[in-house]
Amino acid sequence: MSRWGLERLQAEIHQRLSEILQFEARDPRLERVTIFTVRLSKDIRHAWVSVGVLGDPYEETESLKALQEHRGFLRSALAKRLHTRRTPELHFELDESERRAQRLEELLGRAS
Repeated sequence: MSRWGLERLQAEIHQRLSEILQFEARDPRLERVTIFTVRLSKDIRHAWVSVGVLGDPYEETESLKALQEHRGFLRSALAKRLHTRRTPELHFELDESERRAQRLEELLGRAS
């Protein structure tokens, strides 16, 4: 698949997964999940989904567990919306950038 096609598919997966989480997922642990980025392997067999969770570290851990538990449902729901021969295996990871930014702000606040 061309780079442009891969980027377009990543954007579509991002949008569709966001919709599924917002409107179809029934697990309360998924209510605070936001999808930041989706990266696809070149063969489209795997998608790494970077997520953020509003809440404390415990809620982050629980939400990540819920995503892992519901991977099959999410992949199946995604397959119904994508017009591709193959639906990628979903791998979820916590995006640490927001936490690092908050920590940096704290450190800068102390320095001034």
